[in-house]
Amino acid sequence: MKTVWLLIMVSVMLLVGCEELADSLEEANQAQDGELAQVTRVIDGDTIDVEIDGVEYRVRYVGVNTPERDEPCYGDAVRANEALVEGRTVRLVQDTSDEDRFGRLLRYIYVGDVFVNESLVRDGYAEVVLYQPDDGFYDEFLDLEQAAARNNIGCHPTGIFDDGNDQR
Repeated sequence: MKTVWLLIMVSVMLLVGCEELADSLEEANQAQDGELAQVTRVIDGDTIDVEIDGVEYRVRYVGVNTPERDEPCYGDAVRANEALVEGRTVRLVQDTSDEDRFGRLLRYIYVGDVFVNESLVRDGYAEVVLYQPDDGFYDEFLDLEQAAARNNIGCHPTGIFDDGNDQR
């Protein structure tokens, strides 16, 4: 009888330990996976409005920059961003900083398995920009931008990204 009681106690302890471990793993996965949001408006090539739990936020994409309203290729960059995120549920992933000086959330954006920041750079609609301390994908983005420039795709033919400055 003692052996059965001991086995029951060990089983209960293992189950409780496994449940705590599972909870910890789930919390870690959620943090890594970011926060889900619904895109309510595309502002420009690297900024969107989203809704999270009924609250509206403006989100600035980390590590990239697209042409401004008065610059060449602005419309193309906006359309590329719209094609990726408009009306969709996105996953927002923070690097180091939470917000910029304008109060916008700073995030990497994913739609399913598509990494939006990366796609915009790879397809030539965004340039890589280092906004310290948020440098998680800087080297990867730089390689993608150089390839897009070599292949003269997206906005690169306009020369809009040829200012020689990749830090802000």
